[in-house]
Amino acid sequence: MMRASRGRAAVLLGLMFAAGLAVGLAGERYALHMTQDAGDRSHRREGRSTIERFADELGVTPEQQAEIDPILAETRERMSAVFDQVRPEWEAVVDSARAHIEAVLTSDQVERYRALLEEQEREHEAEQEEDAESGDSSE
Repeated sequence: MMRASRGRAAVLLGLMFAAGLAVGLAGERYALHMTQDAGDRSHRREGRSTIERFADELGVTPEQQAEIDPILAETRERMSAVFDQVRPEWEAVVDSARAHIEAVLTSDQVERYRALLEEQEREHEAEQEEDAESGDSSE
């Protein structure tokens, strides 16, 4: 009985960790999304970027926009550089988490887990290709 409870607790902990990992991956995707070279890749409403909506809402003049654009470009570059520095450590943390999760799962579950991760990666790559093809450069 105690063994079954521990097993369930371990599986639950693994699932919770996997959920945390998924949130982390989503965070990484968001960071990458924000640091794309063209800038202005935000969620679009009515075909307009967040920056465009904010500029309209604030009544930003063309002169102000000319000053803001380089600030945004520099920020994207700096954010990208920071992420490039931490990427190896981040990947090591993700790899470690996956290894720990796999240690909790059965061999069948590990197989399915890996398949789910591969599917998630393919979906992410497809989204990136779609964005590149559509010329989406929102921030």
